[in-house]
Amino acid sequence: MKLMGMKRRLAILLCGGLGLAGCAMDSVAESAWRSWEPERRFLDLWYAPGTTQWAALDQRGGLWINGERQSTVSQGYQHLDGRVVASGDWRLALVEQSSNEVRVLTIRDGQVMAGSTIPAPDYEVAGLCLYQDRDGLLSVFLLDERGGADQWLIGEGAASSLRHLVLPPEVQACRVNDDDGDLYVSEERVGVWRYAADAERDAERRVVDMVAPRGGLQQGAAGLAVIPDGLAVLDKDAGTLHLYRDGEPVGAAVTVPAQKEPEKLAALWRDGELTLVVLDDEGSAAQTMTLPWRAANPTFGDTDMAVVHAVAQTDPVARFGDAADDPAIWLHPEKPERGRVLGTDKKAGLYVYDLLGRTRQFLPVGRLNNVDVRGDWAVASNRDHDSLQVFRIDTEGNVSNAGEIETTLKDIYGLCLYQAGADELHAIANGKNGEFEQYRLNLTGEAPSATLARRFRVDSQPEGCVADEVTGQLFVGEEDQAVWTLPADPESPGTLAKVMAVGEKLVADIEGLAIYAGERHRYLVISSQGNDSYVVLDALPPYTYRGRFRIALDSRRGVDGVSETDGLEVTSANLGGAYGEGLLVVQDGRNRLPQAPQNFKYVPWSAVREALNLTREARP
Repeated sequence: MKLMGMKRRLAILLCGGLGLAGCAMDSVAESAWRSWEPERRFLDLWYAPGTTQWAALDQRGGLWINGERQSTVSQGYQHLDGRVVASGDWRLALVEQSSNEVRVLTIRDGQVMAGSTIPAPDYEVAGLCLYQDRDGLLSVFLLDERGGADQWLIGEGAASSLRHLVLPPEVQACRVNDDDGDLYVSEERVGVWRYAADAERDAERRVVDMVAPRGGLQQGAAGLAVIPDGLAVLDKDAGTLHLYRDGEPVGAAVTVPAQKEPEKLAALWRDGELTLVVLDDEGSAAQTMTLPWRAANPTFGDTDMAVVHAVAQTDPVARFGDAADDPAIWLHPEKPERGRVLGTDKKAGLYVYDLLGRTRQFLPVGRLNNVDVRGDWAVASNRDHDSLQVFRIDTEGNVSNAGEIETTLKDIYGLCLYQAGADELHAIANGKNGEFEQYRLNLTGEAPSATLARRFRVDSQPEGCVADEVTGQLFVGEEDQAVWTLPADPESPGTLAKVMAVGEKLVADIEGLAIYAGERHRYLVISSQGNDSYVVLDALPPYTYRGRFRIALDSRRGVDGVSETDGLEVTSANLGGAYGEGLLVVQDGRNRLPQAPQNFKYVPWSAVREALNLTREARP
């Protein structure tokens, strides 16, 4: 009864999903198959989406395009995947058997054009799959049967290594759903896993299905094919095909006609019908069937998310892991191009970079979290001692350690400065328990000291804060809740007013905050860490929302995108060159190009202004 119910449910989904009748589960399993290209034997196949055009590899590794063998292309290829790029050209990725190199060929109007080559890795490539991200950038995953995959960015020139992804051993195949950025990997006798294909996302894995008794697969998983809203999986040893929609299995397994070694799977969805082709590794004729398959109307999120690119990046910090955190910008009094960026390393100390991103100094003073600059002074929160670490900056941007100031905070975390007057500098620091302490700094003696001016708190963990000297307002971020504001003057009540709550556009955690202080416009920039983006508001009531943006990979400059930003800083000062309208500096939680410890990225403010259609500041 249970099996009959599953069969009936599959028949309804397959045959009734589009209002079609006359199709039964048994007919799909037993008689709906036919030979695909019966006169030839193909080992791998890719369909151009939404068309009946295809590319395939024959038994000798020769390339075929729409039924025509490409005589200009050498034989001996294995593993095939393809994508259609913006120009309408195809990009095909294949492995050359003799050299183990990966060739990426361009196909234009059915003709093979010049391509690029990825050097042979130190393992035999067990499979590959392409990924085209939301910006149209193409990358390829190379599978290592020992366990692992290397992701390479495919640009106009040489390919660049993006990351190494840890996978289980005995991986069989992979395919990527470009629409949702899911990478599917089959592990031969275990099941199918799902990872994030985007190198800027976490590498955590999730189960799609496993071999019985833990899941619905009978013997294992081999060939994969992405289908609308789902996935098709070939269980080669059992000779069955499994369909999934939205991560859930659809009905019972579909029996595949007998083949010697069914290995690869291809799929084409067109006009409400799904065509599946099972290819045999030992040369038996490929088998195909076509069935109705409904596809949900796609819903595209983040439709108002603008895209900008960083034009430069700093040297990475010394150690991998969650290390780099918060930047600050020091302005040279006479020569803007000689400005400095200070960046904290919460494992070791403070980095000092120039505007080209080169390391000028490193001060190993302890685990610094946040840093801020006013004039010739910088102050950071020191997590080793729950203290304020004070630095002096000379006229050439050289930074020296001036000493520490004790606080009564536990687990000191965020920090920002407030210039209350010409000779009155305040440091506002917070702890993970939500407590804030505001100190008046005394920097005139041999060692820095401070007087506690006030305390206030938020209900949960804060971090980022920024003070606006022109308006006298202090903005603080409560990571999972909201951005709040209150007067920066310590004599004023610490009453919080909500600026923006966590929601669809501002996604927890709320991290860095900074003020773009133009002569005519003032903007609050917020790190929306939960969706790897940045929100821009007016820095004056009613704090009007002006837009949001993300920082994408720039393949021409070789600067990767930005994800999981902790701290950020922005200046409206004319720093010359690309930074004539100011500079935004952001921490990058994953440094992918090349793969290295975390660093900081430099974005011209002009790029943000143009992306969000903000008013340009008048310049002399």
